[in-house]
Amino acid sequence: MKIGIFGGAFNPVHNGHLKLIDILSSVPMKPNFASLDKFVIIPTANPPHRSDDEFVSGLDRVKMLRLAIKDNDIFNSKTNSVKLEISDIEFGMVGKSYTYNTLKALKGLYPEGEYYLFVGSDQLFAFKSWYKYEKILKLARIVVFSRKEEDIPKVKQFLEENKDINADAVYASPFDVSSSEIRAKLKNGESIEGLVPSCVEDYIKEHKLYV
Repeated sequence: MKIGIFGGAFNPVHNGHLKLIDILSSVPMKPNFASLDKFVIIPTANPPHRSDDEFVSGLDRVKMLRLAIKDNDIFNSKTNSVKLEISDIEFGMVGKSYTYNTLKALKGLYPEGEYYLFVGSDQLFAFKSWYKYEKILKLARIVVFSRKEEDIPKVKQFLEENKDINADAVYASPFDVSSSEIRAKLKNGESIEGLVPSCVEDYIKEHKLYV
């Protein structure tokens, strides 16, 4: 079973995330270019290099993700054969949310899985500073996504100079929005219409998040 792994804060999930999930979950994976069987979306619980001061609860972020996926026609169409799964696995783990530990836990759930870990180009350049990065490479194949065309040559050069990473590269066209921008708009009482699914906007308003 080929399993794609895509982690992030999703604080909150927005339309850019959904577009990226659609692109990444549809990419045929090397070496035999078969489609993924499962695409696991993992909201991070306690990231090692980020303050959680602006994080809403893990439960809220998981609920918003589930609403966003459920409400999206693309993900619910019969033509989409990849099973999307939103995992709260990191919220049951102690300490910082290191990718290595998360992959180990997933391996326990799906021991026969063949794992593909999606990372952004900015994450790739810092990959060798990650906790137990060599062991990550033994657990999963790295797939790098770039949302800026100008980053593609940099990614290719980096991979050429770091052949031990043995990663594949994917270009994902950008959607110009960020979670921090959305949080700022909410704090300022500005509209976020069109930036997040309407069901997520309703959830944020109902639960008075990010204000």
